[in-house]
Amino acid sequence: MDAPWTEIPDYVLRIVHKRLPCLVDRRRMGQVCRSWRAAVASQQHKLPSILVPSAGGPSFSCAVRGCATHRLFVPAYARAARYFGAYGGGWLFLAVGQYPNNPMHMLLNLHTKHYLDLPRYIAWAGMVQAIERSFDMSLTMDIKAATLSSPPEDEHCVGAAISSFRYLMSGPRISAFWRTGQWGCGDQVAVTESFAEAFGGPVLEDVIHHNGAFCFLTNEENLNVFASSHFHDSEEDGELVVPPKEIRRFLNGGRDYGLNDVDRYLVESRGHLLMATRLRLGAFGGTWAFRVFEMEELPQEPIDSEEATMFRYTWKELKSLDGRMLFLGRGCSKSYEVADYPGFEVDLGGVYFLDDRTFYDEVPIMEYLFRDSGKWLPAPDAVPRVVNFLPEQGPSSYSPPAWLLP
Repeated sequence: MDAPWTEIPDYVLRIVHKRLPCLVDRRRMGQVCRSWRAAVASQQHKLPSILVPSAGGPSFSCAVRGCATHRLFVPAYARAARYFGAYGGGWLFLAVGQYPNNPMHMLLNLHTKHYLDLPRYIAWAGMVQAIERSFDMSLTMDIKAATLSSPPEDEHCVGAAISSFRYLMSGPRISAFWRTGQWGCGDQVAVTESFAEAFGGPVLEDVIHHNGAFCFLTNEENLNVFASSHFHDSEEDGELVVPPKEIRRFLNGGRDYGLNDVDRYLVESRGHLLMATRLRLGAFGGTWAFRVFEMEELPQEPIDSEEATMFRYTWKELKSLDGRMLFLGRGCSKSYEVADYPGFEVDLGGVYFLDDRTFYDEVPIMEYLFRDSGKWLPAPDAVPRVVNFLPEQGPSSYSPPAWLLP
């Protein structure tokens, strides 16, 4: 015999569901029984959660409401890992083994607990075989941010990362690539550009896969673009061949932000590429504002001007978020529509961000802080404000906070 609560009218269940403040509780309500799941199915829209490192292993928190943390089961090897990114479907990028040890990079699925090994070494094109034979420790890679061209189970999947040479303290931030495939790549060597390209370019700030290409954002607000369909394996030695880099130069890139420290992120929204700039009050100050820009291609009209031929793109600043929610994290930023989340319209619009200041550290540190995570609420007719949504906690010894993507 069915329990009495299965007879509650669907419209009542939907009203209760809308009023639950925590998205985790909303999801759990849909798991009570089959009739409840059917009643609220149309309202079960998921948003990112926050992975919160703690002494006993990570937990997770609902970013929208800043509720208390919920238990999160991860395998023993991942409890004290450094988390440096996420991919849709419950995948997490992590480094097992803290500095000064040689870390193992992995991609872990929280739903299935399946994992893929990622490269531990990096070499410029043409030197991969030599490095695979010697495993030169000076070329151990330290991944700062990463993303994928497609789901990791896809045999044609290519991974891309912003990385550095682990034992080269003043080395550059470089783009690195590998083929993930179904079984991962173990001790395979990731490849980068030529030696001169790797050491002579601007600072890389973020990476995204957008419109069939990996786009790396620089501190000059230009894009280094690599078409993912043009990666292929060398017939001679099977080495992954990196396609030529296209540099997209922006007419108004590298703008002046005054005395603020600036962090830059790429996020795809409504089919367009956005750049969000985060303004902080110095290295130890908190985030106080964001500016969001949309990439536009300039009309290619014949103009007798050297500047016109050099710059083909511009960043157009948006006057408002126009009903968007932006969750910012290097390699894993996401945009969602407020209209898809009934009952949260007043609170959802804004920019959600985590304390990722350690991205700029030359080597991994032993203390990660949580003071600069929050939600920025734009207010066209008033002063915008920042709301901290993480529960009070001390620093972590192994990882900064990270996003969990549905």
